[in-house]
Amino acid sequence: MLLTVDIGNTSTVCGVFERDGILKALFRFKTQIPASSEELLVLLKNFLELFELKLKNLEGIAISCVVPPLLKYWEELGQRWLGKEVLVADSTTVSIPTELLYPTEAGADRLVNALAGWEKYKTSLIIVDFGTAITFDCVSEKGVYLGGAIAPGIYIAVEALFKKTAKLPKIDLSKPPSKAIGKDTISALKSGLILGFTGLTDFLIKRLEEEMKTTPKVIATGGLAYLIAPLSQKIEKVEPYLILEGLYFLWKKR
Repeated sequence: MLLTVDIGNTSTVCGVFERDGILKALFRFKTQIPASSEELLVLLKNFLELFELKLKNLEGIAISCVVPPLLKYWEELGQRWLGKEVLVADSTTVSIPTELLYPTEAGADRLVNALAGWEKYKTSLIIVDFGTAITFDCVSEKGVYLGGAIAPGIYIAVEALFKKTAKLPKIDLSKPPSKAIGKDTISALKSGLILGFTGLTDFLIKRLEEEMKTTPKVIATGGLAYLIAPLSQKIEKVEPYLILEGLYFLWKKR
């Protein structure tokens, strides 16, 4: 079995894959710097036990990380405590050609998403990842990662509103608004945030399509994809485990 780990700015998502690519277990926890690799070991062991899985059956760990200080703890966990190979996704290990000016600047999560999308669809793609930031990644018909765009995520916007505006209440973003014209503060906020970010998403996709000079397949992933995708006129499919699948593909290709 392979442990795949996506370390994001807000949360860390882990998946355990069988050799045939079947996702056996999925769990997440808040991203924070642990006291030691031993703490991570105990955390991982407890999660695996929920799925009746054992540490000794892991063959290795594949990691995508956008929080560099955390990498050393995960690498020590794999190498010292588990005695397993640790594969870290970056511009040197993700086997996808790029047209970037500075390939080393590309986030591991974006490269892995591009690899996963290409391996699954073998066609031109725009991948929208609704995480702490919203990233738009373009893959050509030949499987070349072209680059894309980065926008602040919905929760970043919410946090900024609450910090800068004392009277605004906290709101539930789990459901979209029924109308664009809000009749109270909460419905107005939901409209501006959810419908506003849907508009941002569709406009950027349209511009990216024009520059790609093709009709790419548009897929979405990330924590809030389920919320925006049904409202979008451009997103065709949601792939909730795309980055974990990309780490699995990366491990097989190594």
